[in-house]
Amino acid sequence: MRKRRKWLKMLMGISSLFLLTSCGVETKQLERLGLITAIGFDLKKENEIKGTVSVTKFDPMAKVMTNLISANANTLQTLRSEENLATDQRLEMGQLRCVVYSKELAEKGIIQLVNALNRDPTVGNMVYLTIAEEDAFSVINMSQKKIKINIGTYLYNLIRQNVERELLISPTLHEFNHNYFDYGQDPVLPILQVKKDKVAISGVALFNDDKMVARLNNDKLFYLKLLIDEYRTGSKELEFNPGEFAKIINLHGGRSFEKIYNKLFISIDNLRSNTKIKLVDKKNLRFKVEVSMDSRLLETTNFLNLGKPENMKFIEKKINKEMENEIKKLLLYFQEKQVDPVGIGNVYMAHVRGKPISEEKWKKLFKNAKFDIQVKNTIARTGTMD
Repeated sequence: MRKRRKWLKMLMGISSLFLLTSCGVETKQLERLGLITAIGFDLKKENEIKGTVSVTKFDPMAKVMTNLISANANTLQTLRSEENLATDQRLEMGQLRCVVYSKELAEKGIIQLVNALNRDPTVGNMVYLTIAEEDAFSVINMSQKKIKINIGTYLYNLIRQNVERELLISPTLHEFNHNYFDYGQDPVLPILQVKKDKVAISGVALFNDDKMVARLNNDKLFYLKLLIDEYRTGSKELEFNPGEFAKIINLHGGRSFEKIYNKLFISIDNLRSNTKIKLVDKKNLRFKVEVSMDSRLLETTNFLNLGKPENMKFIEKKINKEMENEIKKLLLYFQEKQVDPVGIGNVYMAHVRGKPISEEKWKKLFKNAKFDIQVKNTIARTGTMD
């Protein structure tokens, strides 16, 4: 009897295995697939988009493992269909790494194309969104020129390593959606520029809703991140007039560098920061921005006397003042361009009781907001300069 039960269990297990393996699961042979790793979108003409995809081909006999396909259409799905007609492999979006929108397209609005990605279940939330300095085709076409690896992989690595080094705000599809649909904060995306047969990040695009309305160059990205996020291992170079440091320049420690530099540059690293933005006057819409930092003085372009505690305090005050001025100018620029990448709107709405204000009303209020900036940087160490 026990033997019989044992055999029955084995038969049931084998039957279940056959049932599972015979279910209608579509099998896909890798050699027959073209995996899209990057997409570029350009405005071809009114009501028509040019889409360009970089496709990885897994064919051991092929010399070229990356293929470039372009097509014109009105929607992303039609683009996919047109692009499929131009290749012998079935195109799949499951390995998409980066999407590039032309500046011209971004200035008109990209939410329709972003929503098409949102509706595709094969596209992950961690795909990077970017803006091309000129046309997207030129960026995607780099894979056919000097870049030895697939352009999708190259762009993904380019952005990821700069995000990890805290030089760039992470531009994933998830983060764009979060900032776009939450009107208390506007999205930012990196700008890609083709330079000497290479693709480089030349700044970030600032959005009002889904339209690019302004940009920040790379030298301002430090302050943007300082306001949006915490630094954990950041770095920054600051520029000063040497005359401001005349009383602590140590001429006995070595030669002055005045003949080489007409500015004094100070570099700090191991920078850890925390920024708090508070609404201190709701009626007059005044905010207080408090930035606290710890850092290491890594390098200066002149010999400074760092042996005295009062000299270190002097340097800290100079750094604090410079950063306060730069943050103030940046916030005024955001007001001028009517963009809020920092999320000042979220701070305000957290203090509004009852019915939330409309997006249009907040934009009008933000234009006249006032800011008090306070930076407190503590230089914990001076590296090898002691």
